[in-house]
Order: sequence, then C-alpha cells, then structure tokens
Amino acid sequence: MLVGGGTGGHAGPILAIYQELKKTQPNLSIYVVGVGSEEEKHFFDGLPLYRKIKSGKLHRYVTLKNIVESLKFSYGFVESIFLLLSLKPKLIFSKGGYTSMPLISAANILKIPYFLHESDIEMGKTNRIMSKKAEKVFVNFPTKYYPGIAQQKLVWSGPILRHFADTGKDPKAFFKFSESRPVIFMTGGSQGSLSLTKGLIDIAPKLLEKYDIIHQAGKHSIEIANKFWSKLPPEDKKHYYLAEFLSIENDTDMMWEAIKAADLIITRAGSTIAEAAILGKSMILVPWRHAAQDHQLKNAQYLVESNAAVMIKEEAFTPATLLSAIDVAFSKKDHNGKTISEVFPKDGVAKICDSIIKEIEEK
Repeated sequence: MLVGGGTGGHAGPILAIYQELKKTQPNLSIYVVGVGSEEEKHFFDGLPLYRKIKSGKLHRYVTLKNIVESLKFSYGFVESIFLLLSLKPKLIFSKGGYTSMPLISAANILKIPYFLHESDIEMGKTNRIMSKKAEKVFVNFPTKYYPGIAQQKLVWSGPILRHFADTGKDPKAFFKFSESRPVIFMTGGSQGSLSLTKGLIDIAPKLLEKYDIIHQAGKHSIEIANKFWSKLPPEDKKHYYLAEFLSIENDTDMMWEAIKAADLIITRAGSTIAEAAILGKSMILVPWRHAAQDHQLKNAQYLVESNAAVMIKEEAFTPATLLSAIDVAFSKKDHNGKTISEVFPKDGVAKICDSIIKEIEEK
C-alpha cells in the first residue's frame, strides 16, 4: 500500500513508486491511498486500486479550524482501520505529511510495518512522529541532517522522481517557443505563490525582451496572472506560456517538459528542487518563510552552501532583487547547473523499490 497525496509534491513521488513496482512486479497488488484533492487527481485518477480517506491538517496557531481538522483526522483514522483490516497489506510506503497520518496511526495499532520518505532537510513534525516506528526512513539529504532518527533506519535515497519517456521533441516545442531565446520557468508549486507571481509580473515586460517565460501560477495566483497576460501585446504573448497547473497532456508530462526546457528555474525550496537538480538546472530559490520548522530555508541554504543555487529570502524578495538575481544566476548558470546535478543521488526510486520487494519477500 502506498499512501500520500494532497499536493503534487506528495502525489508525484507515490506515482513514481507505483509505476516502478508495477514494471518490475506486475503481479503485485498495489493500493494507492490519498485524500482525493484536485491536485492529487492529476496523478491518481485512472489507477485501478486508488482509495481515498479523510485527513485533517492541524494548524500551528490557535484556530477554530483545528476542531474541524481534528474531526477529519478521527474520521480518517476509523476509515483507515477498516481499510487495513479488509486489505491486510504486507507493507505500507508513506510519502509522509498530514495526509498519511490517519493511515499510519492505524497501521501502528494493527502492527503493520511501514517505510517513510522525507523530502526536506528538516523533518516535519508529522514525519518525526511517524518515523519512531517506521522500519526504514528514506531521506533526500545526507543522513547526518536527521540526528533525531535512529541511524540504522536511515537510508540516503535522494529524491523520488518519476520515469519520463523521451518524447524525442525539443521541450521548447511544447510551449511553442523557438530555440533562440533562453527560457525562464517560474513555479510556486501546485498551490502557487502570489508574491512570486507579483514579482515576476512586475519585471516581465523587461524579461520578455530577451527571454521566453513558462509560468505555473497555481490556484492562488492564476487570476492575477491571467489578467496580466490578457493585456500583453500579441508578440509578447508568444513568449509567455501561462498555466494554473502543468499536468499530463496527451501522455506528456508538461511539468517535466517545462523543467527540461528551462535554462533557469525560479521556485520555492520544496519538492521541485530535486527534479531540477537531477537535470542540472540553475535555480533561484525563494524559500517560503512560513514553512514548518523553516525547512524551505534550510533546503535552500544547503544548495547555496554547495554553490548550486542562488537564494533570495522572502523578506528581501522584490521585483528589483529578482531581476538582479536572474542576472547573477545566468552568469553562473553553467557552474551551478553542473554542481547541482551532483548534489542528490539519482537512483532513489530503485533503492526504495528494491527495499520494498526485499521486505515483502521476507514476510
């Protein structure tokens, strides 16, 4: 059983593990469990053994919403008990996060073993709780950054990345760009970032003089981005590809093609950095300052200290600092790209799937 979802950053890795296991173990029954979010549906709809449970996300500040979220969690916990009793999985793999918590809590009660994967350099509260009884904890960053976890559990797998078939096409063609201009790709994730979008919009007319832009605005900033795009001159519109969410279109993963097409990626310091790093892409990181345990800042600092990225702290982020950082990033593009491609292991999916199969065969 594979559990995780809610956002693209959690659902994408679960799909990667599912696809690899199905390829190597076609007779294995693999259930995928999520919460049924809109972002999740881009990855899981169509899977024959996809199940949905409730889950609540408790806020770190006092709010009445926590009562509702607690009720969701309790309901999801009961759902999980019945689901696990009926399916009796030999092993659960969890991508972590609040969406996994009801099912992993139920698994602990029923003594069902599970593996866990952590994407960030600072393990979140939910994952720290779940890691205590996990059989293995796979991590993106070197194991020395997880001092609170028993070292015999930790495996430095690196990121979980989906396998993308080579389309044989220049990725710029998917965005109707020519080969002549460098491409800047900005993404604030599937949710989007209003501050990043506003910063980009402010300097976009200047950027469009020499760059092509791919912009995944996300649901939180698509409205303002659409208004800006609609007012652009027709010639500029040809050089600005705007989408709320880059999903799979005609068997082509547009998010992956955007990363491949990009000469520079502007993003938060979440799950996107691993995909960009594997392809050796130069990045400007603007870590979200409200992330739990400030994990995005710590992710970004690790890459900056490795001379693999440029960072702008959110409190210093302005159109002017973004424009300056773009100039710096392009001047260091070749160096940063080469360095960042060496930061993460590239065989995370294989390592995890091999461990899953070994664990199942031993039971």
